[in-house]
Amino acid sequence: MEIKYKVWVEKNGEILIGLGREELLREIEKTGSIRQAAENMGITYRKALYFLDAMEKRAGEKIVETFRGGPGGGGSRLTEYGKKLLKEFEKVVKEFEKAKERASKGLNLE
Repeated sequence: MEIKYKVWVEKNGEILIGLGREELLREIEKTGSIRQAAENMGITYRKALYFLDAMEKRAGEKIVETFRGGPGGGGSRLTEYGKKLLKEFEKVVKEFEKAKERASKGLNLE
């Protein structure tokens, strides 16, 4: 048996960040591209933009900054706020993982 959970952070009753949005931000950080991040996740570019727009509106902060192409091409990167959001969400997930491990050890259903 295994304990499962889902975790997300809400602001004013709306999701700011959850595991899927965290993955999107991590992929943007890794690839430097919203389009490539979306492709790696198997979601459309439009859906990725929707998630980013919703997150930024709810946060009241810019999370991803984009820059136009030139000789090296354009790209995207996380803002300082975006990096902080990821770091704080990671702390929350780690705490849930610790709680899951403790609860799993105490589970006695067999």
